[in-house]
Amino acid sequence: METLNVLGKYGGGRLENVPAIQHSNLFRRVRENFHFELFLRGAHVLLSPYYTVLRGESFPELAGYIAHSEEFLDSLKDFIVATLFVYSAVIEENASYLASEQDVLLGRLRYRDHGRFEVKFYSHYQDELLNAYSDKIFLGRAFIDLKKFEKEHLGLAELFHSLLEQNAKVQERAVHKLRYYDDYKKPYLDELDYLVKELNTEALERVKLVPRSDLKGASTVVLIETIDNLLHLQNLMIEMRDFTVEFENKLRLAEETSFVKHLFKFSKDLTNAIEFLSKLHYLMAHKVSRYPLLGC
Repeated sequence: METLNVLGKYGGGRLENVPAIQHSNLFRRVRENFHFELFLRGAHVLLSPYYTVLRGESFPELAGYIAHSEEFLDSLKDFIVATLFVYSAVIEENASYLASEQDVLLGRLRYRDHGRFEVKFYSHYQDELLNAYSDKIFLGRAFIDLKKFEKEHLGLAELFHSLLEQNAKVQERAVHKLRYYDDYKKPYLDELDYLVKELNTEALERVKLVPRSDLKGASTVVLIETIDNLLHLQNLMIEMRDFTVEFENKLRLAEETSFVKHLFKFSKDLTNAIEFLSKLHYLMAHKVSRYPLLGC
């Protein structure tokens, strides 16, 4: 019940720190088809865009909360979609899974601490949502802090810390899920662990040089330096992604199906992170160039 208790502290009214953003059709459709999934009483409860319970157990506390919190939940959707637009590339990277009117986005909230949530995103096809729920596709994750929308250093420290966390989970699950663990430990698991930790060490130093707040007041010199740092980190990430894909292919050939899905989620997070750095690079390069692209 912790998730419901935390959300209940906001009193059911709209969050006041949601930025007003004019979205494209893709982001508007994502918002309109957004399904919350909450972890309550030891199980996941799926809510429709209109907050009816689609999967899981409904109970009086949940029904009472929803009845008085639709305005808050609407603003929470806006908060999450705005976060995806500003501090992520999950939607752009996975547009092919979200382009149809039948495609829906599931946002699985998991409470972390002090108003912070991890949100895992999945896509599904509307007509198959209830009958084949396990066929949902993992798209990525994001982190939100309901106390503030803006993220320091463009949320990059959070991004790289998450990759470190997911690597630890991959290493732990490999011990229990791989049938031939020893065959994969040294050539793949140890190498992946080294690459992730090397990336994190580099990132911790370079992220400090990224503007602490937004980019509006950053000088051209700072922006150019930031672009160079992001490109360096991106190159390390691409190397890691290529290695991870090779490992995935090896596992699929060996039919290590119970473990490969966990490595796939890590690979997906990594791909999304690479795309986000590309997104930032484009925005900064455009600002530096001062070229009036499309009249902007």
